Amino acid sequence: MKILLTSLIIFVPIFISGCSGSREIGSEIIVEKSSSTPNWVLTPVRDEGDFIFVTGDITKAKDRSFGMNQAYADGVRKLMNTMQNDVKTQSSLALRGANLSEDDIGRFSEFAVAWISDTYKIAGVQNPESYWEKVEIKTNTGVTYTYNCYSLLSISKQNYNKALEGAFENMRKKAQEQNNKRAEKTAQKLIDELKSKQQ
Repeated sequence: MKILLTSLIIFVPIFISGCSGSREIGSEIIVEKSSSTPNWVLTPVRDEGDFIFVTGDITKAKDRSFGMNQAYADGVRKLMNTMQNDVKTQSSLALRGANLSEDDIGRFSEFAVAWISDTYKIAGVQNPESYWEKVEIKTNTGVTYTYNCYSLLSISKQNYNKALEGAFENMRKKAQEQNNKRAEKTAQKLIDELKSKQQ
């Protein structure tokens, strides 16, 4: 019995020591979180009826404050991309349905997309939640730390549609300037459809 206890006393510290030093170079573990991991972290864009939510993120940031700012900027970029894709798809389909040439379709749809690119024209963007993780990375000389940062952005469907309406209004004006009646009429139809959704 004495021999067995001695064996255990010797074996256990060696086992624990072996575990603590067994991490591979470059391995990562999360050592701190701002909260429990929210579900929205894993969903880049989601439509929930009255609101659209977008998740901005950045990994391996050296500084947490910088990381959070970059995560917010990434969220804005994703929101703009979502709007631009929506505008591009809707305007292209509508213009093609009006039997415009492919050159006209490309040109007038780009007028709408260009309006969305001016982010200061997009109203009502909110930042209801943020989340971060502190990550410990094993190195040759010890450990280093970085941050994974996430920022949740939201915009009401009403404000989202107003942004699209502004884009189609820009397309309408360009068509009017170029005396393209079919493109102007198509843009006005898109505007009217969006207005009807807001009533």
